[in-house]
Amino acid sequence: MTWGTVDVSATGGEGRIGAMTRRDEDTAVPALSAGQRLRIRRSRETLVDGGLLALPPGHAGVPPLIEQSWRRCIGEAVPTAPDRIGYADPGDDHTALRRAAAPVLERLVDSFADVPVAMVLSDATGRIVRRHVGVRRQRTLMDRASAVEGSDFSERSVGTNGIGTVLVERRPVLVRGPEHYNALLENLTCAGTPLVEPGTGRTVGSLSLACAVRDVHPLMAVMAADIGRQIEARLLDEAGEHRRRLVRAYLALERATTGALVVDADTVLADRHALAHAGPDLHALLWELLRDGGPDRPRRMRVPMPDGPHDAVVAPVEGTGGTAFSVRLAPRRAAPAVAAPATVRGAALHHDLEVDHRLREAVSHRETVAVTGPGGSGKLRTARRVLSRLGHDGAVVVEPHREREWWETARAALAAGRGLVLRRVHLSPGPRPELLRDLAATGVPFVLTADADPTDDTTPALLGQVATTVRLPALAAGREHLPALVETLLAELPPPASGSRLSGAALDRLRAWHWPGDLAELRTVVTAAARRAGGGPVDEADLPDRLRTARRELGLLEAAERDAVADALRAAGGNRTRAARTLGIGRNTLYRKLREFGVS
Repeated sequence: MTWGTVDVSATGGEGRIGAMTRRDEDTAVPALSAGQRLRIRRSRETLVDGGLLALPPGHAGVPPLIEQSWRRCIGEAVPTAPDRIGYADPGDDHTALRRAAAPVLERLVDSFADVPVAMVLSDATGRIVRRHVGVRRQRTLMDRASAVEGSDFSERSVGTNGIGTVLVERRPVLVRGPEHYNALLENLTCAGTPLVEPGTGRTVGSLSLACAVRDVHPLMAVMAADIGRQIEARLLDEAGEHRRRLVRAYLALERATTGALVVDADTVLADRHALAHAGPDLHALLWELLRDGGPDRPRRMRVPMPDGPHDAVVAPVEGTGGTAFSVRLAPRRAAPAVAAPATVRGAALHHDLEVDHRLREAVSHRETVAVTGPGGSGKLRTARRVLSRLGHDGAVVVEPHREREWWETARAALAAGRGLVLRRVHLSPGPRPELLRDLAATGVPFVLTADADPTDDTTPALLGQVATTVRLPALAAGREHLPALVETLLAELPPPASGSRLSGAALDRLRAWHWPGDLAELRTVVTAAARRAGGGPVDEADLPDRLRTARRELGLLEAAERDAVADALRAAGGNRTRAARTLGIGRNTLYRKLREFGVS
């Protein structure tokens, strides 16, 4: 089967699909023989069954980019067998991408009507948002591969493929037959190219051409790249007109009032009166409300601002299809002056106001404090702050389960008037109650830390004998504190990373993540992203892949299910088979849950 019926005029003169050159022939897609397909399949199975060390790097007999993708998939336990693929109705999301792609794809529909090839458009997470396929045989092949609108074709979902791998690598990718990681896709060849938003450099999706292995066209990859460039050109046109609408709306609002803002998914325009209420989380707060709850006509509503909620009149910006809104802030009534609460950047002991209040109460009475909470929630950091408030900087940190002479070290620190932290007292062998009572009897406050474990009754009983216990909440339970926490973590970095600031889109990704590693994970993510940005703005592209593909916040039942999966995996020492048995589910089901919840 050939693709000779493709009409070059369908490109509208913008592309060069029908005018392939000698240089294009150098990038032609080579067809795979039956023997090559067998060898590739065996190499993939050797790596999957034997692990990452089963073959030395570069010895898999496939292009380096394909081998790298295979190894990533093995590391993330992506299933290789046909399995249920994640699905979500794409609805009306990604209107800008669809609007830009529509005229390009529709020009080509007639030309591809009798050609066994599918044109597939995905969003930045790998979800298919549009599919065009004319030949019934090809449509059946795509349906059997679950390559339908709404399906999740990210690399973490189905492994190496012409959508997900494109988004990870951020460059064109060709995947032929058994080079696909999942057996569900072995009968397809797919050439994909990333769609990059002009101006921001952000990857907003991908465009792929897919056909049966036997129907491959030698210039398939060139065609995909050409169509992708046409869509990017349309994105540029759309972005220019969209921004002009934003500016016109802002100027009209600014002339008529004070406290004027205009906001969309990437931008916020504000006059100086609105800036008086601004902060680093201004865009994230507004867009989180308006993205799903923006009105379809002017309406008075309460909007969140960094300095607290405001009354405002909110209206959609004309011609943007509900993707941008104007916000006219109402003047606030004068209120009696009150003492401002301490902030993370000031004298606060903790970013959560309730926790901070309890710690302050304990400090004011010079009580011994026990700080508990999830692993990575910042217990040691909080303990040091408590001791610093008591006048004990440079605290001695002792871990009783590790140090045989811990008690003597602790006594000496208190006798010298130094701060003392007894860390991880939940671990065995822990301190005996009488020894802690002896330390408390010195009258010199000290701080204990312990992980909070609902199955452990011994540690709370021990702490209750000598200390006031204050539990730190999980980071995922207080996402409203993320902007301030990020600002604090950035300020602690050395230059030039300390000069970085997170974009609203990056903050949105942080809000969507469930933070299994808590504050310690946030610190690692922020530090790495700021260093990658070199002191400049931190955008989505600077974040780890797991955050860039993070989905919505989980509901209570889903969160409980995720915690059960994580606990079972932890109890099984990372053995997935044993964890699946404990949960009473199949191993493939467990793999799906691990990917769905981002548990590693």
